[in-house]
Amino acid sequence: MKAAATLEFTRCASCHARFLPTDGPCPKCGSSDCAPYSASPVGRVLVATELHYPASGWHAPHRLALVEMADAVRVLAIVDEVLPVPGDLVEVRRDGDIHRARPEPTK
Repeated sequence: MKAAATLEFTRCASCHARFLPTDGPCPKCGSSDCAPYSASPVGRVLVATELHYPASGWHAPHRLALVEMADAVRVLAIVDEVLPVPGDLVEVRRDGDIHRARPEPTK
């Protein structure tokens, strides 16, 4: 899989909140004065878990990680490989409506 060059985020011009792209207004202040921007797809794992009995339609084990990205934006991502530990660097990519994480590729 080719590494993503950037990940898309949104910045509110009114309150300066940064968040994942949405169709609506800023989730913090309600302003519609928001603009997209791109940032590094590499983030640090805050916490990760592995579900052995996930909801119907998901394979087991189902691995999830909460990843802190640039500008303190946090992303809940499905982990496709080995479960990371807090502090690990991972690369996050958007896959339709979900985000997926994998260990950061070595340079």
